[in-house]
Amino acid sequence: MLNVLIIDDELWARQVVRSLGDWNKLGLTIIGEADGGREGIVLIETLHPSIVITDMRMPGLDGVELLQVLNERYPEVKIIVMSGFDDFVYLKQAIRSRAIEYLLKPINPVELNAALSRCVDELQASLHIQTSWDTHVFTDKKMLDTYLNYRQQVYEYLLELNRPAVLHTMEKIEGLLTEGYTETQDGRLPARIAHDFLHLLEEFTAGTDYGLDSAWIEERRERAAWLSGYSLGEIHTILRDWLIDAIDAIEAYRKNKNRLAPEDVQAYIDRHYQETISLETVAHHFFVSKEHLSRTFKASIGENLSDYIVRKRMEKAKELIMDQRLAIKRVAELTGYIDIAYFYRVFKKHFGLTPGEMRKD
Repeated sequence: MLNVLIIDDELWARQVVRSLGDWNKLGLTIIGEADGGREGIVLIETLHPSIVITDMRMPGLDGVELLQVLNERYPEVKIIVMSGFDDFVYLKQAIRSRAIEYLLKPINPVELNAALSRCVDELQASLHIQTSWDTHVFTDKKMLDTYLNYRQQVYEYLLELNRPAVLHTMEKIEGLLTEGYTETQDGRLPARIAHDFLHLLEEFTAGTDYGLDSAWIEERRERAAWLSGYSLGEIHTILRDWLIDAIDAIEAYRKNKNRLAPEDVQAYIDRHYQETISLETVAHHFFVSKEHLSRTFKASIGENLSDYIVRKRMEKAKELIMDQRLAIKRVAELTGYIDIAYFYRVFKKHFGLTPGEMRKD
């Protein structure tokens, strides 16, 4: 069983998380709760949870500070962030801290359990890598731990697009492996390092539009299949090129996205309006400020972005309401509203009727 720690200054919020998780089904057990960041750090140090579910706005040590501590001291811990605020600062820190998911309150049980399932998958994959390498490649556990620490640093620097830091850390990895390679006497090591970094790049690009499409990954996966005879030096050169290619692709993507095309934004909303999106999250997706996005969208489309999202949702909600088989709560969820009371208010304001009144008509 993998262990979970819940951190939130509100007792009812912790109880909600307890009630919504499919703990037994996912092989998880809650080992403790904390009512703030400081207590949370103490429990993490003593209980060693695999997964931490934390609120962001708490007295004392808040969520931003807590995530920074987790990222620095416990990079192996999987993090799920909860917040009652759709706040870009919180979202940004969650991304930097490699949080699995950023959940808005009230918590959607489907989203919570999907995030927990992803945590389990990543933890099991990581355990498999460490166990396999510890047995077959790294005879020295200290060497393995150092490698995994450097690998994590590369991932974090990649998130920051910090090219010099990525290259410097890769040099440390090459030095570490070169020093320990003769001791392991395992000819598979160079190729396995290549496959590991390919996995890192896949993890980095999963669920994003960073510009590293499936063809980019597939091309390198095919090449990785032929690297078993390469030396560590040759592998290092290949990996360095892959990482620089990734950074170049991301920077080019961001530069292109800064030339904001309102029709691309409109198409994005049309695909994602049923999810939890807002002006802030759309701006983050396109790497532009909220102000710039709002002005550009209104000037081109003739409608405020937030109003456009509501209109798309209400059009879909009306269509679903007329389907007698669907419960109104389910209609709300399918149109991006977790809070059914809020859905009722928006629906009534938009149509002048409640969902139930429209269905009767």
